[in-house]
Amino acid sequence: MQMKWILLSAVLIVAGVAVAFVALAPAVTPAGIAGDGEAAAGDAFMLANQSGIALSLYDSALAMDADNPSFLKKKGEALIRSGKTDEAGQIYRQLYARNANDTAVVIRMGDFRYWQGDYAGAIAYYDTALALQPDNAKTWLRQGDAYLLLAVGEYHEQHAVFLDSLDTYRKAMDDYAKAQKFDPRLSAVVSARTLAADQFQANGNEQDMIASLRASA
Repeated sequence: MQMKWILLSAVLIVAGVAVAFVALAPAVTPAGIAGDGEAAAGDAFMLANQSGIALSLYDSALAMDADNPSFLKKKGEALIRSGKTDEAGQIYRQLYARNANDTAVVIRMGDFRYWQGDYAGAIAYYDTALALQPDNAKTWLRQGDAYLLLAVGEYHEQHAVFLDSLDTYRKAMDDYAKAQKFDPRLSAVVSARTLAADQFQANGNEQDMIASLRASA
């Protein structure tokens, strides 16, 4: 029954977008109208956690306008939601090559490095994104996570006595503080991360800390 209503909503979205474009922009081509309708329907399925169906709709939209950056981003996000991060990475590299100043794209480039365990590479992209958008709390949080995991690696390599003796750890805490400053609603998330770091220092279980970071993302 739920899927029936989702499908009905998608059809109505496609129809609504078509009517709106005809009314507001008579010069728009039928293919352009259809593409926007397919993409809007895909958005509805993404909201319903149906990324597989959304992907097929975004592919249909791209068949009509293959270079549309908005459609490409939507497909990239649907691929990520579907666990197909390698395919999503190809799309985002294409988008980054076109516009290296698109903050959302730069952040995702950092995410791909982070997911691959390249925390220094992730930080480089997050730093670029923050230069473009310094008040983005979630990017500060992402960069803090990358610094924290970089600190964990150094902690093992250097046989450090205390995690908080490392510059990378202190940078992580600074980034978390900035994330909370720009968005106070992240205070619980930041607290969960600092607690995870404390627990790692107590028991040395890196996997527990990574799981905690993911759970509070």
